[in-house]
Amino acid sequence: MKRKGIHSAEHRELVNLLFDMRRAADMTQAEVADALGRPQTYVSAVEVGRRGVDVVQVREFCAVYDVAFSDFAVNYEKRLKSSASKERPPRLSTRKRGASKKTAKLKTGKGASKAK
Repeated sequence: MKRKGIHSAEHRELVNLLFDMRRAADMTQAEVADALGRPQTYVSAVEVGRRGVDVVQVREFCAVYDVAFSDFAVNYEKRLKSSASKERPPRLSTRKRGASKKTAKLKTGKGASKAK
């Protein structure tokens, strides 16, 4: 069987599940990164699908979220069968929404200082 990359539906479902588990654990990316001994950008890259993860790394995430790996595997298989995240809306935390508004103001000229 040919190995599938990070652009597959299976990988998208995996990272969506990891994201949902972090939110269920009520943790920030920074808190998870600290528990893993990694930078916050590592967790972000995994959650948005830019970085692949192997089974050992998934087990580490499960340990941080206090979820048994066997429960994770069952949930992952259920999600693959239902393809729940195919029509999933984009994920923006409340913090990012605020940042987006700030960026929009800067782009429209509101709140930006004019260069002379």
